[in-house]
Amino acid sequence: MEALGPVLILVSLPMMLRWIPPNCFFGLRIPATLRNESVWYDANALCGRHSFLLGLVLVLLEFVLPLAIRNQVLSTVAWVGFVAIIASDWRTANRWRRERESHLPLSSR
Repeated sequence: MEALGPVLILVSLPMMLRWIPPNCFFGLRIPATLRNESVWYDANALCGRHSFLLGLVLVLLEFVLPLAIRNQVLSTVAWVGFVAIIASDWRTANRWRRERESHLPLSSR
């Protein structure tokens, strides 16, 4: 469980830096991001920042938690963090898609 924080930090960097184009394997792959390329990059950058913060929290907790409860606490924090990130970023991506589609001319919709 201790490796999850550093792995999250490393995986989040290409997302934050917008290096990952739309694909079938990696990133926040939801209908809103797959329909609009600008939403893809913005939502994945946001998800990358949130994942980076979660990874940082997990790494910091490794240093302050007693060994007896470390795995249980890290596991709980990771699951709650993942669910919160997905729920929050999914809603944000959907809002961005709606906003961007509402500004398109009728012929482009």
